[in-house]
Amino acid sequence: MSMNEHMMASPTWVVIWMGIMGLLHIAAIPFAIKDWRPRIMVIVMIINMMFMGALFHTYGYTRILGLSHVIFWTPLLAYLWKSRNKDPERVWTGRFVKLAIVIIFISLLFDYTDVVRYVLGDRAVMSG
Repeated sequence: MSMNEHMMASPTWVVIWMGIMGLLHIAAIPFAIKDWRPRIMVIVMIINMMFMGALFHTYGYTRILGLSHVIFWTPLLAYLWKSRNKDPERVWTGRFVKLAIVIIFISLLFDYTDVVRYVLGDRAVMSG
């Protein structure tokens, strides 16, 4: 199975959550035209996708895929948090950045848990 097929075979709530994360990154594109924070998000998204593809190729659809988010999204979250109140005149971009902080934080809770579970021996494929 391809990574996309595995993702779509995940439980419904996981598919919905992945959709929310995907929409977040797509929504960053128009904001990226005028602000570095969403620009950095788009760059990190591209790097993350490439690294996650390499992890999938090596380890399959296992919990280690969360490592990609841990490596790239943890510093992204720190950057967004530190810069969250930058340029207060950009009201909608500021709101978007704060929404991104919440979504990335929640995702990282799952990702750190998955990586720890993988390290502790849970190496099973996550979906059909």
